[in-house]
Amino acid sequence: MGKILMFLLPALLLISAGCNDSTYPFDQVTEGFTFTYDLPNEGVVDLFVLNCYMNNIRILLADSAQSSGSHSSSWDLRNESGVRVTDGLYYIRIILDENVIETQMYEVYQ
Repeated sequence: MGKILMFLLPALLLISAGCNDSTYPFDQVTEGFTFTYDLPNEGVVDLFVLNCYMNNIRILLADSAQSSGSHSSSWDLRNESGVRVTDGLYYIRIILDENVIETQMYEVYQ
């Protein structure tokens, strides 16, 4: 049940928040940034950036073996084509061994 809730939570928030702005306490970013995430155990990690419609727009990390503990990565606010994303809400999805363990939310604006 927890995995399903973690997957649906961003979509449920968007129903009331919309895709272009938010009254929720998302981290607001205007330029590339570094974020951290914690892994409860070692395994294979994937990091994806999703837009507000939960479409994958960038793969930050794929099939990377990582140890348990704290890790960091960065996103330059660009999609897979290298184009800066438009303003709006974006999610960084952290997947460990094919299970969603965290979804971090960001509001991108210029």
